[in-house]
Amino acid sequence: MHFSTPARILRSCLPLFAASAVFVSVPTAHAEPDDFSAWTLSLSPTFSMPLSSGDFKPNELFASAWGGSVGAEYQLSSYMTSSLPLSLRLGMAYSSGGLLPSGGIEVPGALSETSLLAGASTSLSLAPRLRLLGFMDAGLSIGKLSTGTSSTYGATRVGGGLGFSVMDSLDARLDASLLYKFGLYGGLGVSLGVGYRLPEASSSGGLKLLELGALKLDNVFPIFRSYYDDNPVGTVTVANSGKKAATNVRVSFLIRQYMDGAKECAVIPRIEPGKSVTIPLYGLFNDSILSVTEATKVTAAVSVEYGGGTILNRTATVLVYDRNALTWKDDRHAAAFVSSKDPWVLDLSGNIVSAVKGSRNPEVPANLQTGVAFHEGLRAYGIAYVLSPSRPFAQAIVDTAAIDSLKFPRQTLGYRAGDCADLSVLYASLFEAAGIETAFVTVPGHIFMAFNLGITSDEAKAQAIDEREFIVAGGKLWIPVETTMRDSGFLEVWRKAASQWRTATARGEAGFFPVHEAWRTFAPVGLPADGSNVVAPAADKVAAGFEPELAKVVKLGMNARLTRLGPLPASGTAKYLNDRGVIYAKYGMFAEAERDLKKAAADQFAPAVINLGNVAFMKSDYRAAYDYFSRAAKLSPDNPRLLVSLATAAASMGRTDEVIATLERVSKLDQKIAERYASLVQSSSSATRAAEAGKGEIIWF
Repeated sequence: MHFSTPARILRSCLPLFAASAVFVSVPTAHAEPDDFSAWTLSLSPTFSMPLSSGDFKPNELFASAWGGSVGAEYQLSSYMTSSLPLSLRLGMAYSSGGLLPSGGIEVPGALSETSLLAGASTSLSLAPRLRLLGFMDAGLSIGKLSTGTSSTYGATRVGGGLGFSVMDSLDARLDASLLYKFGLYGGLGVSLGVGYRLPEASSSGGLKLLELGALKLDNVFPIFRSYYDDNPVGTVTVANSGKKAATNVRVSFLIRQYMDGAKECAVIPRIEPGKSVTIPLYGLFNDSILSVTEATKVTAAVSVEYGGGTILNRTATVLVYDRNALTWKDDRHAAAFVSSKDPWVLDLSGNIVSAVKGSRNPEVPANLQTGVAFHEGLRAYGIAYVLSPSRPFAQAIVDTAAIDSLKFPRQTLGYRAGDCADLSVLYASLFEAAGIETAFVTVPGHIFMAFNLGITSDEAKAQAIDEREFIVAGGKLWIPVETTMRDSGFLEVWRKAASQWRTATARGEAGFFPVHEAWRTFAPVGLPADGSNVVAPAADKVAAGFEPELAKVVKLGMNARLTRLGPLPASGTAKYLNDRGVIYAKYGMFAEAERDLKKAAADQFAPAVINLGNVAFMKSDYRAAYDYFSRAAKLSPDNPRLLVSLATAAASMGRTDEVIATLERVSKLDQKIAERYASLVQSSSSATRAAEAGKGEIIWF
């Protein structure tokens, strides 16, 4: 084929004009794992400048050319390459440029080229978003003069550049390359372009990388709605059946009727080809799930998102039990029903405690007296025990998988009846509302509760308390309560529960579950407020049940101390009578106390005189107390503890100046004691307040 001068120029030198433009803007894919596919699309303007002829002599034929290119690049899997990433490239470009003057004569016309090149590239990271690039391409170009003459020729190039990640999906790149057109000419090519990384959507053939395998969901118990936030309701298996890794895999779970939104269960950075992962599914349920009163089936949805937005969905049917349902696979489950913040529980607890406020005994542990009050208060309320023979706890061997039904405290109060589990939950709720720790106690076929006595073992020993009647656990003393004995007083239900505990413990069949510890796993759940109110029993009715039962407890404790004191000795009777008088006085047996203390005082036993003052003080006879303390102070003027008692009596009579003077004497004898009782000066301005404070801290001798 013959060309005119321009045609000959074209035939000899044209082939690679556009070659410099084809791939200069195709960014090399990142080597690190990301959320995108292996494909990158690019677009860029191009500029090329011929420098030599095909035999490497100076270029005298072709002028520089401008154009543009589009391309695609595929990054090979890291399993197929070495440590440096390798990508395959394919691009198409178009350029147009003029011809140089020949012999000082302008050569008219223009050369346009369409090129198709393929090649490979690699990169080396210089910084988190900056990369050094290298590439090599080869292919064919079709050149056409403005006169209509055309020709096809081969081209190749090698070069490098810098790539910068503007964002995860967008790259900018500056390239420079050496061009060569076989036997025609060589030159330089430059481009500045952008590349868009396609999001991960599917592997070759249109098949998704990930597949959902086995989906296993347990039945849902509304009472454990908080539990499921940290403990799985089921599992799903996700498998990568593709040929490349799936990245940024996010798994979520939703039951639309009872969840405000999907719960994100896992974020997995990467799942390799051929690998599978079993993921636990969690759910954060809202209050509406507590409205379920009959077991119902609902749809649960599992969603898996990965790569740049590929989403897999799977649904399954889940059985949601009613709000009272539970199993006894874990005896701690009952703790979730302990509703200490329920309005009914708070009102009833407060009313019962208030009803017995004036009947308490200062020597009996406060928690023990509150236990008496709650038991007798619930008897006054009219709570009955109803046996449920079909319930799992009614069986000698509990079927832990059987579905049981447990009442919330408000429901038990509303029905005024319950079985052993219902009543134990109710009792525990009342105690917890009063700030007293509780526990559940299990023996074969039965459950009851216990509450913390609130004193140490040493304090219990000082009060001659028999620890066999208690549960010793966690360094604390607990009083067990048999909640089902509705016709029995507190002392009887205490003894019955203690007996059951001892028997079951000896056989290795007893269980003890502190509620606060159980709450760490099974958080308490209460019924939503409905505007209703509990009708508390009359205060006088509660007090009428409380006082005789407390008297039994007082007698029990007092007799234990008297037994430990022993019989009246043949000698040293004054000290014995003083000690016995103090025991009587502490339990409020003032007549007996005064009888013994006066006998001891008649034998010139000084501590008995002081203790007579204490008895008078407890009876609110502050003048008599002052006289006794003054009489004793004349015999023991340097006893700081006695002087404090004298100052307390003076404060209760409003004698501020005398209080100050007496405490100054105490300060000279014992600075620490003086500082401890310095508040007597302020309290003496209110005799009533001083008297109440004094009764709270009697100094016995």
